[in-house]
Amino acid sequence: MVPIKYQIVGEEDYAFVVEIDNSGKFVVQDGTYTTEPPRSGQLSSSQEADILGAIEELGIPLQHDMPEGASAFQAKMIIGEKGKSVTYPFWEGALEEDPKLNKLVRLLELL
Repeated sequence: MVPIKYQIVGEEDYAFVVEIDNSGKFVVQDGTYTTEPPRSGQLSSSQEADILGAIEELGIPLQHDMPEGASAFQAKMIIGEKGKSVTYPFWEGALEEDPKLNKLVRLLELL
């Protein structure tokens, strides 16, 4: 598995973080002002194949800067091993503009 970290920060102290390590173990932290305890688990072979396929489809992500004056959630995805990773910041509107990015994000949000 390719390590991946997906993080959203929004209004009202909302935060959502998914981290998957190279062995397929994941931790999901989903919190607002009423914090939820983290969930963790192991990706199934099907989940791992779907996520790896979506990463491969995405390729080198396009940059999706937030338009001036827009207010939306901002997200960041880090894909790859430390020292060889790609960091990709984007805003929630990018999910409508980039179906490949949207596919990967939705797979991560299902964990």
